[in-house]
Amino acid sequence: MSLIDAFLIDFETVDFESDSKIAKEVLYEFQKNCNSDNGDNCNFVLDSPIPSAGWYFAKLFLSGQFVKKLYEHNSDQIDNSKGKKFEDKFVSWLSINFKKRKSATLQTKLLSASNSNSCPNKESIFAFSESCCRPSVLL
Repeated sequence: MSLIDAFLIDFETVDFESDSKIAKEVLYEFQKNCNSDNGDNCNFVLDSPIPSAGWYFAKLFLSGQFVKKLYEHNSDQIDNSKGKKFEDKFVSWLSINFKKRKSATLQTKLLSASNSNSCPNKESIFAFSESCCRPSVLL
């Protein structure tokens, strides 16, 4: 796995309140299992959603160090997930873990992987998405 400093993932659902809670629970559990809960809340951020046509669209930011720790603890599962590139395999694996928790309507899609060493917060997500990501559209 090459070192990636940040992941920006599309978070799309018809039930944001329920699915975001599930996603956060899964990520907090992963954080605990990977011993990466360092108290500075820099591992992930789920942005506020934008509603459109019955769907909610948000951005999920994962720090590269968190992704690296997740890979170290789950490499076999991630390597065997769908996709050709690491990023695709990782997002596929993450989606499967969200759906295991009854989050059937949630869809995730990688927007970008970047070399940005900043701590995730709303400002960095906005700057990150403005500088290197194109919005995706579901048809």
